[in-house]
Amino acid sequence: MTPFKNLVDTQLAAAVALSRGVPPQPAVASDPKREDDLGRVAELELVCPGEFRRPIDRSELVSPDAFDQVSRWDGRYPGPLAAGATRTAKTRAAWVALRRLYVSWEIQQFRWYPVSDLLQRYQASRESGNGRYFLKGGSRVSPLFIDDVDKINWAFESEISNLFAIYDAIYRENIPCIATTNQTRAWWTLKMGDAFARRLFDDAHTLVQF
Repeated sequence: MTPFKNLVDTQLAAAVALSRGVPPQPAVASDPKREDDLGRVAELELVCPGEFRRPIDRSELVSPDAFDQVSRWDGRYPGPLAAGATRTAKTRAAWVALRRLYVSWEIQQFRWYPVSDLLQRYQASRESGNGRYFLKGGSRVSPLFIDDVDKINWAFESEISNLFAIYDAIYRENIPCIATTNQTRAWWTLKMGDAFARRLFDDAHTLVQF
């Protein structure tokens, strides 16, 4: 369902009524704030993948409490790390939080990256001397959403070192970041060591277990 469905239905009903000789209802003055809010909904739907826009059936949620904790994020540092098995609605919860914050103007903007895309962009920004500026989102810090943190190309040492650098910056710069991972702390410790596991689970995020 699009955010404009009610508007479209109203217009169709008015057209049918007019064809039947029924006088149209008087025009109602537009609400600039509502139009702005609808505009932000439309912008969000251009960014958010379709699979995460469908209505939520809470009876299907594996962990409703965890879902609510992530979806109610206030947009501040430290953001939640939604950790748990696949298909537990971790990414859905993150998008619900971002939708609420963005449409209500609690945040002006946010940045969303699958981790592979983030690493590529960060590498390019580092090469141009703008790595720190890129992660902060400009002169004014904006929230960051990293989906599937564990899905990097583990065959490349550069991706591993860039991921460590990204999380070090998130911690040192207090960048509000919401993220998801399918892996446990023990798995991360084996892959990248205890120092990175501390950054991911303790420093940069508040753990929410799904």
